[in-house]
Amino acid sequence: MMKCTLTKEDLLKPLHSVVTIADKKHTMPILSFILCWVKEGNLTLKSSDLETEVLAKIALSPESEASDGCITLPARKTMDIIRNLPDGALVDIIQDMDNRVVIKSSMSRFTLSSLNTESFPIMEEDTGKSMFKMPMSSLSQVIKRVQFAMANNDVRYFLNGMLWEIEGESFKAIATDGHRMASSELTIENTYLDCVQMIVPRKAINEIQKILVAQDDTDIEIQIGKNYFKIVLPNYQFTSKLIDGRYPDYTRVIPQNNNRVLIANRVELKQALIRTAILSNEKYRGVRLKLGHNELMLSANNPEYEEAQDQIAVKYHDQPMEIGFNVGYLLDSVNVLDAENVDLYFDTPAMSLLIKDDTTKSQYVVSPIRL
Repeated sequence: MMKCTLTKEDLLKPLHSVVTIADKKHTMPILSFILCWVKEGNLTLKSSDLETEVLAKIALSPESEASDGCITLPARKTMDIIRNLPDGALVDIIQDMDNRVVIKSSMSRFTLSSLNTESFPIMEEDTGKSMFKMPMSSLSQVIKRVQFAMANNDVRYFLNGMLWEIEGESFKAIATDGHRMASSELTIENTYLDCVQMIVPRKAINEIQKILVAQDDTDIEIQIGKNYFKIVLPNYQFTSKLIDGRYPDYTRVIPQNNNRVLIANRVELKQALIRTAILSNEKYRGVRLKLGHNELMLSANNPEYEEAQDQIAVKYHDQPMEIGFNVGYLLDSVNVLDAENVDLYFDTPAMSLLIKDDTTKSQYVVSPIRL
């Protein structure tokens, strides 16, 4: 029968990482449980929602007198119990004779139900794999720069995710919802891969960001199968199914003839957009940009006959032009930039805007709207 002892602090962080995908609303009761087993001095926790799977490993101290075994625990109840124990508390997890589980700490005792471990789902993985490594912080930054452009519940299911493209020593992430596109690229070493593309689901992207933020920075290993991918860290594994579909050719929407360049201070542009957006149409969120010699005028109005106007100094020496955009789309792009200045490339009022950040090898395309 399984038994182990560890501190609240050693258990809480790994437990939180697996509980996030345990689904208590699922029609399969086992998916609201986490699978726990002790083997070779480690406690391993696993959760699944049939599409994604998270595994966390905790090294047990030799003094814990652990006994090997395997149990299931109700995810949310276990998390609530551990989280509300006193700091520094020692926690005993013990499988009792009736196949229930007892969690003890000092004078506190909790007896929890446990389901058959054999009913816990196992994610099928194909044998053929590609693999590469990259710094955890780099992956987190690339995801942050493009994830806002993913579609949400689009009937074109392949847009409800992020395209990862690996070729040679280049890793590129791309997202689009049909109205805007974001891409970011970084250099990785020793991949030796021909061009590999995979569409990572939106839910997996959100879970990856939670895991990466919670971990100390280190290199991670990414394994790619035919229908899944896996992120491997020293004490964590994250596995997700991929979206089965063909991603559109994103290179076709990147403007090639945008030669009118406007350079603006990023913070000044952001604040002007935020101010102007206050009186924009709540449904369409339209804002008009009027480009003039070294100045940018912004304006918006709404059905209540309210108007907003703002102006900032910029570097622009081309022909005057007026063009409209969804202000939310512009702000999403500006918010993920780090540079002091923003480079905006225009063509005509009917053509998409191109925003480039050469320091991070990132590009953003925003379609115009008619005002």
